[in-house]
Amino acid sequence: MILEKNIVFFESVIKFNFKDKKNLIQSLTHPSIEKINKKKILPNDFERLEFLGDRILGLVIANLIYKKFSKKNEGELSKKLAYLVQKDFLYKIALKIEIDKILQYSYIKSDFRMNKSILADSVESLIGAIFIDSGYKASSKFINYIWGPYLNAEESNEQDAKTKLQELSQRKIKILPKYSLLKKEGSPHSPIFTVSLEVLNLATIQAQGKSKQEAEKNAASVALKIINEK
Repeated sequence: MILEKNIVFFESVIKFNFKDKKNLIQSLTHPSIEKINKKKILPNDFERLEFLGDRILGLVIANLIYKKFSKKNEGELSKKLAYLVQKDFLYKIALKIEIDKILQYSYIKSDFRMNKSILADSVESLIGAIFIDSGYKASSKFINYIWGPYLNAEESNEQDAKTKLQELSQRKIKILPKYSLLKKEGSPHSPIFTVSLEVLNLATIQAQGKSKQEAEKNAASVALKIINEK
């Protein structure tokens, strides 16, 4: 069961409020959860929403890069599109919007690849739910907001620090890094966030950033640096 306070927080992260919260709940309830629940609260529509979201994502991203990169040919556009909708990139987006903190699914600690796949699929399911709830314009606006900062990214397999650290921690000890917000200082227009990070039995790490996400990335970078120097 997804708590109302968690829905409110998640909607604030994705900058979208569902008209019908059932659409959001459906998109965040993976079929695997039925294995540990004795009865269904709602008919599960996760995979149907994932199917829909996959098509919408491809169309919106194709349109965005077509308009943005007028000098790229068809092959170059296809390569960029493939990079921005691949499972690894969707997993990166899942972590960015913190979908792992609200997604309802049966967590198998020993199967990292499966968990990664489920999180990636949940992003497409969420996009499908936004479309069902509020139409193409709303889903396009969401995709533009989330993917916009990455449109200029090089088509490579390079991962950001937070993703790298999470995969490393999962492989070594099967436990996710734990980020905690310690404080928020400064003016409303220029806040400074301080977070702590507990990971891989390292001493607690603290880092700051202009957003909670930036502070967490900075903390992850520090952790990776410490690990690499060992």
